Amino acid sequence: MENQKTKEKRKYSVPALENAFAILKLLSRKRFQESTVTEIANALSLNPATCYRILQSLEGLSIVRYIEDKKRYTLGPYLVVLGERAKEHLNYITTIMPYLEELTKQTGMTSILVNKIGEEKLAIVAKVEANDFGVSVSVGRHFSITDGSFGMCFLAYMEKTEREYFLKQDRGLKSFTDEEILFIEGEIDKIRKNGYYITYGEYIKGLCGIAAPIFTNDERVELSVELIGFASQYEKEDLHTKGIYLKQASEEISRRLRNF
Repeated sequence: MENQKTKEKRKYSVPALENAFAILKLLSRKRFQESTVTEIANALSLNPATCYRILQSLEGLSIVRYIEDKKRYTLGPYLVVLGERAKEHLNYITTIMPYLEELTKQTGMTSILVNKIGEEKLAIVAKVEANDFGVSVSVGRHFSITDGSFGMCFLAYMEKTEREYFLKQDRGLKSFTDEEILFIEGEIDKIRKNGYYITYGEYIKGLCGIAAPIFTNDERVELSVELIGFASQYEKEDLHTKGIYLKQASEEISRRLRNF
C-alpha cells in the first residue's frame, strides 16, 4: 500500500518545479556533473523539449551553466551563493561540527552528519574525515532512507507500516527479501534500547558504520551522526565501545538542539 504521506504530497506537486530540482540533483552527481540535454532528459525520463526549456530558465538564473565548447550543462555559480547563505542559517550544523571533530579525533574514524531530505532520502550535510587511511566521503551525497546504519536510525522510529513500505521499494544500496525485512523488525527494539546501530559490510563492501539518532524538539529523528571506517581495520564486536561513545555524543547533541 502506498505511503499516505507520499499520496498527500502529490496533491500539491508542481511538475515544473519538481523537474527543475530533479535536474539540479542529477547534475550534483559525479557521473552526470557535465551532461547534455539528451543525457539529462533520458536519465530523468523527461521530454527533451521540456528539459531544454527548464535548463534555459535555470541558466538565466545562473543556477546551471552551459559549457559552449562541450555542449553540456553543469551546476551554476549562484548555487555557491545559495549554499553559503544556507550554511549561515543552519545553526545546528555549527553546533554539531565540534562533536564530529571530537568523534573523529577520539575514534580515528570518519564522522558524518546525515540529514533527512523529504520522506525517502538522506544526505550527508557535514563531515570530518580521519587523517590516516580514513574513509573519504562527499558532502551532498544522497542515500535512500533504507541505506546503512544511519538509515536504520530513521527506520527505527517510524511506524511499522511506513518502515515496511520503504524497505519494499528497492531504491537503496541493496534490496531486501521478506526474511531480511523480518530480521530488521527484530532489530528495531535493539536500536531503540542501545541508541546506536552497527553495519559491517552489508551495504557497501569493505566498510563498517556506527550510527546514532539525533532527536529534535518534538522527539522526531531528522538527523543522524555516524562513524565510518574500513572493516578490515576493526573487529565488529570492538565497534560497540565506539557505539556507546557515539550514543553519548548524539544524546548531548539532541539536548543542545532542543534548546534552539
